[in-house]
Order: sequence, then C-alpha cells, then structure tokens
Amino acid sequence: MWELTKLTPEQFSRFRDFIYAETGIRMQDGKITLLSNRIRRRLKNLGIESFDDYYTRLTTGTLPNELEQFIDAVTTNETHFFRHGTHFEWFAGPFLDDLIARARTGRHDRSLRVWSAACSSGEELYTLAICLAEAAAKLGGWNISLLGTDISETALAAAREARYPRRSLEHVSPERLRRYFRADASGEHWLLRPQLRELCEFRRHNLLAPLPGPRHDVVVVRNVMIYFDRESKKTAVRNLLSALAPGGFLVVGPADGIFDLLDGLEKQSTFVYRKPEA
Repeated sequence: MWELTKLTPEQFSRFRDFIYAETGIRMQDGKITLLSNRIRRRLKNLGIESFDDYYTRLTTGTLPNELEQFIDAVTTNETHFFRHGTHFEWFAGPFLDDLIARARTGRHDRSLRVWSAACSSGEELYTLAICLAEAAAKLGGWNISLLGTDISETALAAAREARYPRRSLEHVSPERLRRYFRADASGEHWLLRPQLRELCEFRRHNLLAPLPGPRHDVVVVRNVMIYFDRESKKTAVRNLLSALAPGGFLVVGPADGIFDLLDGLEKQSTFVYRKPEA
C-alpha cells in the first residue's frame, strides 16, 4: 500500500512549511517525489498508514523523539573527503603559513579554532584534520579545536563512527589512505584512525540559531545554503559571522548563493572571505 502512495500537493505544502519552520530549508516544488519517498520510509518504520495521520502526530509531539528522526530523514546528504580540493590547498598552504607567521611575531596566539558548519557525516572536518596532521611539525604546542555541527543526529553519529565507503574516499591519495585509514573486516569500508577522530568534536546545531562558545579562526560552510531561502540565508550568515573571530576566514561553497550577503567581509578569493580585524 505504501509503495503506491504519494503526497498530494496540499500534503506536500504542509510538510514543506513544517520543514521550513524547523530547519530554514525550503523544499522546491519539484521535490515532491523525493519528500514522499523519505516520509514513506518513516511510515513503514512506525506502522502508520497515512501521511495525514503521521503529520498530525509529528506536529503535536505524540511520537516521542520522532522530530529528530524526521529531520534526519529529509535533510541527510552525501559528501566525500577533499571535496573542492582548492579549499583545502588554501587551508593547508597560505592560511596556515600566514597564521604561523603571525603567531611567531605575537600577532596571534598559538591556537586555532575551526568550525565545519553543516558537516554532514564528517568528511569535511576530517579532511581539515588530515591537513593539520600533515603540518604537525609546525604546530607543536598549539591549542587546536576542530568542531563539526549538523542538524541531523544520524549524520553526526556517522561522523563520530568515522567509517566510510570507498566512494567517499575517491579523492584521497593512496599514501593518505594508508596513513590515515584502515580497511574494516569486510573490506567494504574504511575506518579513520583514532588519532584523527580524537582531534574532532561533533555536536548538533541548527544554523538558524547562534553558535555558543568561543569564536573561530575559520568557519567552513559549503553546499548547504542552496537549500535555504533568502531570509534563512540572512539569518544563517548572521550567525556564522557572529561565530567568526576578528581577522578570521569564512570559506563558502561555489553554489551557496550568499556572496551578496558578505559585504562586510574582505574578499580573498571566490570562496574565501576575511572578517576585518577591527
């Protein structure tokens, strides 16, 4: 029965508005089949026979912990290591070289705080950890913090496990694969080595809310703003910039569509923007 069911336009509109209110993500009209498929899986798991019944129970809170499961189902996305390699070349090269030089002359303390916003299953933050591991000789004695956040608990659980299929590692060189990963017993997945996992912290966060805690030297947000409408983008950018330290860098994706919201930053390249020192 479920295989034959698809959201009506009215049902799609209700779910879309609910998703927007909870996450800031606006589902486009052409996503009705995708959303139907993802919600239908929740119906199967819960033994619920109609979209309307599920919507009522979801929005009235009568399904314990279902809101998190629902958000996970409709927002989880796939990524991989060293995606958009030029971003990581900048981080491992010009950025780190300049940061270390400033620390040597007393213009920056010997610390580095990095935030991977909307980190999904952790590939982006772990790629940054690999870059730092390869610069370890220059960063001895530094206080380094690597934070990954996402709205999806399922994605965060995968990030903490750090177990990846081969397709996620297609841009990882054979040398890095040997150095930083090991194959699991099945040979189908690769596990990140503990010394890199231990460098990274993951926690749940919605980009429409401010991030508590100290500000960061680098904030990376890529390939998530494409799901936000204009007002959600404004709110998210405001929160990202609030979490960025003076003189810090914001790294954005090529298709996120927020360049016109970054007027207060100094453009370093097409994807890197710096917050003024003062």
